[in-house]
This record gives sequence, C-alpha cells and structure tokens, in this order.
Amino acid sequence: MCKVLHSILSEPTVSKDGALRTIIALKALGGVLFLLIGLGVFALVNRDIAVLAEELADSWGVDSDNHYLLRLLEWLTGISPKQIIVIGFVTLLYSTLLLTMAWGLHLGRVWADWLTIGATGLFIPVELYEVAWSLRLTYSVALAINIFIVWYLIRRRIRSSSL
Repeated sequence: MCKVLHSILSEPTVSKDGALRTIIALKALGGVLFLLIGLGVFALVNRDIAVLAEELADSWGVDSDNHYLLRLLEWLTGISPKQIIVIGFVTLLYSTLLLTMAWGLHLGRVWADWLTIGATGLFIPVELYEVAWSLRLTYSVALAINIFIVWYLIRRRIRSSSL
C-alpha cells in the first residue's frame, strides 16, 4: 500500500506541452505577485495607511473630494495593525500555494495536478457569481481561464491513467 501511494504521489506525469507550460507560468507569476504583495503589506504595519493612500491619490491627481477616495480612506482608517498582519500572512500562504502548484506541475508530479484542480476549482463558483452579478470582463476572463485549467488537468489525469 505504501509503495502504491508513493508511486501515485511522486511519479512524474506525461510530458509538458504548451498548455501545461502556460498553466505553470500563470501559477508561478501569481505566486511571485502575491509574494511581493504580502511583503508589501507587512511594510504597512504601524503606518497610517489612510495618509499613505491620500498621498498616493494626490500624486496620481485624484480629486481629494472624490466620493470613492473618501470611502476608501474611511475604510482604511479602521484597519488595525493586527488585521494588516493577518492579511499579510494570508497573502503569503496563498503565494506559497501557487508556487507549490507551479513547482509540482513543473516537476510533473501527480499530486500537483490534483492540488491545482482542487485549488483552482474552488474559485469557479465565486467567479460564476461575480460574472452573473457584475458582468465585468475581468471576472469573465478569470472564470474562463480557471475552467480551462481544471478541464485540461482533469483530461490530462484521465488520459495518463488510461495509459
């Protein structure tokens, strides 16, 4: 039993094609992006975020009486240092998940296929909801990409298990 489990988890899968390389690149890029965001979030601990946001808006030429800016500043004023730390850790954990998926897929590990199918598939219901209610192109593109990734990796798993 232990040999079978070891074989399932560690045996490389079939070779990498263009679609798989693209999936690996997307997961790795997302992982690096979330890593940088997470580290940036930690730089905000014990800083006045509302003042930083106001300075940033001013440098971008956003009107200081802008309704959306005022709502953002009001929201940012209520964020505590503990909440910032939690946001930073969650962001770094998500980064770790994405980078683990990318590395495992790159190495051709079966567990990475299943991890990517599960983790990516979890976002599909949320994206369906967002597409249905907001009709934004970005949500539609994210939904299409995630559906493709899940479909592709499931098809890949089925093909490799029938060999």
